[in-house]
Amino acid sequence: MCRHSSSRLPDECLRGLPTFIRKTHQLCMSALMELLFFLFGLAAGSFVSCFVYRVNKENSLKGFLKGRSYCPKCKKNLLWFDNIPLLSFLLLKGKCRFCHSPISWHYPLMELATGIITVVIYRLTLGSIPNLIFNLFMAYAFLAIFLSDLQYRTIPDKITYPAMFVAFIWLIIYGQWSMTLAGLGAAGFFFLLVLLTRFRGMGLGDVKLAGLMGLFLGFPGIITALYLAFLTGATAGVILILLGRKRFKSEISFGPFLVMATFITWFWGEKIWHLFV
Repeated sequence: MCRHSSSRLPDECLRGLPTFIRKTHQLCMSALMELLFFLFGLAAGSFVSCFVYRVNKENSLKGFLKGRSYCPKCKKNLLWFDNIPLLSFLLLKGKCRFCHSPISWHYPLMELATGIITVVIYRLTLGSIPNLIFNLFMAYAFLAIFLSDLQYRTIPDKITYPAMFVAFIWLIIYGQWSMTLAGLGAAGFFFLLVLLTRFRGMGLGDVKLAGLMGLFLGFPGIITALYLAFLTGATAGVILILLGRKRFKSEISFGPFLVMATFITWFWGEKIWHLFV
């Protein structure tokens, strides 16, 4: 008989069990870990939404970690059970408990998207805790940029600069200096575009975001990401014009398309690259 104090069965115990039981055990453990990371992602998504709101509306992070969440309409502090990611929105039927003002749909959608992305990143970086921590940090930074530019048309330095610093330190530690060239090249390319367009539709925030993308994706990932961003951005612009939602000279935030392209390239970039090369 195999005796082990840990709740996780050791390999020597599993070898003596039927294949069906071993596979079932592995699936259950895998599902449990993914559930835990999904719940962690929901909480992270709620944090990202709150962070973006305070950066843009309050323009300060003082007391951010200590301050309590509150309703943007009536300013009343939320009860702890009204802060449960995704579940509270459903139980409250999308309205504030106190003033009954509608809660923006971006909160549950951001929480759900962050939960899913967290699970995907966990599956991509199995067995490497440092990589997992770095990838999750970068993913949440990109999601914060996505939400900020989509809602407030801003790409705050309070998000991009720390993310660029962490990415640069990571490259130094692992000796991946060549990826800094991808960051400089992407930032230089976008800076040229901003000058040519005279800041119409793009700004310095997009320049910094492009540089961050280059540091994170490297080459040829940054090429794939920029191609996808311009393709999806142009397609969305044409669709909005045809639907009458935008005019030909209207400006559309480009940051969300850059972030979406970053995630697509991150998860499927090699397959996309090989389709064209």
